[in-house]
Amino acid sequence: MVRIITLLSVSILFSLSSLVFSEEVHYLIVEDIAEPFQIANNGQSKGGVVSDIVDEIFAGSSYTLIHHSLPLNRLYSVIETGKFKTWIVYDAKVWNSLKRWRQLVDEPLFPVSHTYLTCRQASPMQINSVNDIKQKRIAIIKGFDYPELDELKKKNQLELVSVSNYVQGINLAALSRVDGFVEMDLRVRFTIKTASIDQPCLQFVDMSHIIPDYSIYLSTDKNDTSGINGFASKRLKELKKNGVITEILKRYTTSPDPPPGNSSASVLNTTRG
Repeated sequence: MVRIITLLSVSILFSLSSLVFSEEVHYLIVEDIAEPFQIANNGQSKGGVVSDIVDEIFAGSSYTLIHHSLPLNRLYSVIETGKFKTWIVYDAKVWNSLKRWRQLVDEPLFPVSHTYLTCRQASPMQINSVNDIKQKRIAIIKGFDYPELDELKKKNQLELVSVSNYVQGINLAALSRVDGFVEMDLRVRFTIKTASIDQPCLQFVDMSHIIPDYSIYLSTDKNDTSGINGFASKRLKELKKNGVITEILKRYTTSPDPPPGNSSASVLNTTRG
């Protein structure tokens, strides 16, 4: 009898231990407009730079990672209503959308820069000041944060035109229906490559004087007590040291290079590389 009770006690303790150390982590994915950071459609995750990194962070850990692919506004709603106790998303310090709920993971993922994509012949080689884009019509992705551009819009120094996706923004710039399309350089190049867009007039103009380069981070609920924030930071440092992050980035950044001798702006030629 004592042996049976002992075995039952061990079994109960093991079950409780499994519950404690198998906490679910809900990884929230923006559907359709987050490529190449997150690639998803019809509710299914298809990888992406951030998604691959997150998978590596939690691989073999005591956490159970669950992917959720959601439209952007739905993702905000899920966080705001507290539907999931333990969640993780990708984020940036300059974005305002999640500031009320988030705690950034200390270790950044990677840096990003922004480009001004245009077919206008008279465009400068580099956007050096507000004067270079003053009174321009600029396409941006609807629902995303562009604090620097929003501030210029408030001062009536430019017009912002919202678009639903990257292809639409690129096409508007290619047809000169807007003066330019502003977005992360990595995202624009990835879309042009994967969508096989062939518009030789397109130029990539550096926007770093208006939108400084910044880092992409992971973010968790500021009230979360599961320990995933610290865990993710520690794992990111290990993945960087082992070269895993670099290898993941290479999978999605094989896009056209700027022509030799032209470091400020590049004319697109999709037949290259």
